[in-house]
Amino acid sequence: MLVCYRPTDTGGVPTTPRDLPLEVLSALVDLGAELQAEEVDLPRVLRLATENAARLLGTHIAWLSLYDEAARSMRVAVSHGVTTPGFAEMQVVHGEGLGGAALATGGPVVVADYETWAAPGLVRDAMLREGVASVVCAPLLRGGEAIGVLYVGNRTRTDFSPTEVSVVSALAAQASIAIGNGKLYQGLLEKTRTLQATFEIHRVLGAAAVADLGLERVLATLGGLTGRRLVLEQHVVEPFEIHSEDPQETDPQGTEPQPVATVPVRRDGTDLGTISVFGEPLGELEENALSHGATVLALELMKHEAARAVEWRLRGELLEQLLEAEDVRSPDLVARAARHGIDLALECTLVVIDAPALGLPGLRTLVRRVLDSPASGVDRKTVLSGQRGDRAVVALVGEGHEPARFVEALLDRACGEVVWIGTSGGRPTIAAAMREASACCRLARLAETEGSHVVHGHTLGPLRFMVDMQDLGAASEFVDEVLGAVAAHEERGGARLLTTLRAFIEEDGNHERIAARCHVHVSTVKYRLGRIAELLGRPLQHWETRFEIALAFRLSDLVRAMPERRRPR
Repeated sequence: MLVCYRPTDTGGVPTTPRDLPLEVLSALVDLGAELQAEEVDLPRVLRLATENAARLLGTHIAWLSLYDEAARSMRVAVSHGVTTPGFAEMQVVHGEGLGGAALATGGPVVVADYETWAAPGLVRDAMLREGVASVVCAPLLRGGEAIGVLYVGNRTRTDFSPTEVSVVSALAAQASIAIGNGKLYQGLLEKTRTLQATFEIHRVLGAAAVADLGLERVLATLGGLTGRRLVLEQHVVEPFEIHSEDPQETDPQGTEPQPVATVPVRRDGTDLGTISVFGEPLGELEENALSHGATVLALELMKHEAARAVEWRLRGELLEQLLEAEDVRSPDLVARAARHGIDLALECTLVVIDAPALGLPGLRTLVRRVLDSPASGVDRKTVLSGQRGDRAVVALVGEGHEPARFVEALLDRACGEVVWIGTSGGRPTIAAAMREASACCRLARLAETEGSHVVHGHTLGPLRFMVDMQDLGAASEFVDEVLGAVAAHEERGGARLLTTLRAFIEEDGNHERIAARCHVHVSTVKYRLGRIAELLGRPLQHWETRFEIALAFRLSDLVRAMPERRRPR
C-alpha cells in the first residue's frame, strides 16, 4: 500500500512542530546550527540528516539520493546502515519509483510492503537484496525544483506513524536548505577564486606589456597562465605565425589537432590576427585570460604597426630622393639607404600601380595591405614604397622577391576595381627601372581590353632600349612610314583598317579569328586586307612586311606610353 501526503500550508508535514518529540526538535535545532556555520560543510550536513533520520525513527537503514541533472536520474549520495555493496550504486530514473512519487506530490510517501508495491527491475532487486520491507521517503525541494529524496527503511514490515513521517519531512527540509546554501556558498567561493585568479592574470599580463617582452614572450606567458598550447596568426610583423610552445607533430593518421576555440585579436574594430587554442574546452577563467591576453597582444601589434608606419614613411622619402637624384651613388644616399638595409649596388625591379577609381589614399591602402600580407611574395626588409603623382611606386631591391606574385596579390586585393600595373625588368638603377615600369604602366592603360591590365618590362623584348632613348623622332618617323597611308585613309572616313591590320598581325593572319575580333564577316576581312595591301603597295603575306608592320605597332604603342615631354612633336 502506498500512502502519499500532500504539502500543507504549514510546510508539508502532517503535524505541527509542537507535536514533535523533544528529541526530534533537539536534532533539528542541532542540524540548523550546522546550517548557520561560517562555511557550510555540505557532506557533513547531509550525513547528519541521514543518520538522524535512522536514529530518530529507529529504522535499520536510511539513505539520501541527489538529482543528477546530466543523467536525469537520482543517485545515492549518503547511506547509513546499508550492508550490500550494490546498494550505493543504485540509480533511479527521474520521476520513477518512490522518489518520483514523492517529487510528483511534493510531500512524503509511505510504503508498508515494498516487495508487493515495487515493479520488477534493478532498483527493486537492490532493495530486496538489502532486505528492505517498509519505506518512508520525503522530497528535497528548493524553489520548486527537485534536489533529491531522503529515505528511511526497515527490514521488517512497519506501519510508520504520522509523527515519524513528519520527522523525515523535517529532516528533508533541513537538508534542502543545506544543499541550497552549500551551492550558493560554493558559487560565491568559486566566483571569488575566479576573480582573484583574474586579477592575478591581469597583473601578470599587464607586467608583460609594460616590460615590452615582445609577441613571443607575451604569448608564452599567456600559454603558461591558461595551460594551453596557443598559436598566434597575424599580418603585422614577422614571423606571422607564433607558437606558445613547440608545434605538435601530426598523429599517425596524418591529421593535425584542431583548435577548441579561436580568439580574435582586435583593436578599434580592426582585426589584427587570431589566437588558436588547443586542448580541452575552455572554462570561464581561461576565457577571461585569453580575452585580456588578446588585448595585450593587440597593443603589442599596434606598437609594431606604428613603428612600421614610421619606417614606411622614411622609406617612401628615400625612394622620392632616389627618383629625383641626379647621382644615386652619392655617399649620402648610399649611407641613408644602407641604414634601411638597401644596397643601391644591387639590381632593382620597380612596380608602378595606377587605379583612378580607388584614388590615391585607397591606392596607398591597397599597396600597404599587400606588402603587409604574408602572401605578398616580397621581402619587406628590402622594399621601398612611395608615390609619383597619382600612382603608387614599389621598388624591390635585390633578390628574394617574386614580382609576379606581388602583382597577382595586388589584383586579388583590388576586389574587382580596375588597376593598371607596369613592372620593370632587373635594372641597374632605380631611375632606369622607373622609366621602364612607368612606360609599361601606360601601355597597360592603353590596352584595348577592358578591366585591369599588366605589362611586364621583359615582354617589351628588344624594344626595351627605346625606354631610355631621349629622342623618339626616328621611331615616330618609322611608324608613319609603315602605317601612315592606312591611318590617313581611316581618318578620311574609310573603314577601320588599322584595327583590322593589327588583328591580322596579332592573330597570325587567321581570317576567322580576325572576323570575330573585328565583329565583321570573313568576306569583309578579305576585302579590308586587300584594300590595306593596295595602300601599302605590297602584299601582306611576305614575312618582312609582317615584321615591319608588327614593329610599327609596337613602336606606336611605346611612343604613346612615353611622357609628354619625351614624345616627338
